[in-house]
Amino acid sequence: MLRQLILIRHTKSSWKDFSLPDFDRPLKKDRIPDARNMAKKLHALHLKPDLILCSPAKRTRQTAEYFCEGLGYDFNKVQFDQRIYESSAEEIREVVSEAPDEVKTLVVVGHNPSLTHFANMFNGVSVPDFPTTGVAWLELDADDWNIRSITPCKLKWFLTPKMI
Repeated sequence: MLRQLILIRHTKSSWKDFSLPDFDRPLKKDRIPDARNMAKKLHALHLKPDLILCSPAKRTRQTAEYFCEGLGYDFNKVQFDQRIYESSAEEIREVVSEAPDEVKTLVVVGHNPSLTHFANMFNGVSVPDFPTTGVAWLELDADDWNIRSITPCKLKWFLTPKMI
């Protein structure tokens, strides 16, 4: 069964206030159009998430809000998981593996380098380093979300703000 796994790196964050902990850094205001434009692009590609999983960091929450708005997904249904923040590829895999079987299209909004490492763990997938607001759309041939590096997978799209 084909499953869609969309990995989204948060939009560029602001370093204006150096007193803020990393977790609380907001989006850089002049980069918010990147999130809106990428969401429009994914909508044009007919992305209809069944579930969005997100790091609880401020910049990922804000990024998810813009994507929800552009994709017509209820932000109140986004599930936040602390394991996505400062994660490894294996931790991302664990979070994904817990998605319900009925979810066919899963979006994960997170951070680098874990998203790049996770995307590249699949045989035959080669994704460059995710820029901010970068998207990797993977198509997996799997019966459930308990995926491994041997799970048949192909890169359907790799999109960056500069491309759209």
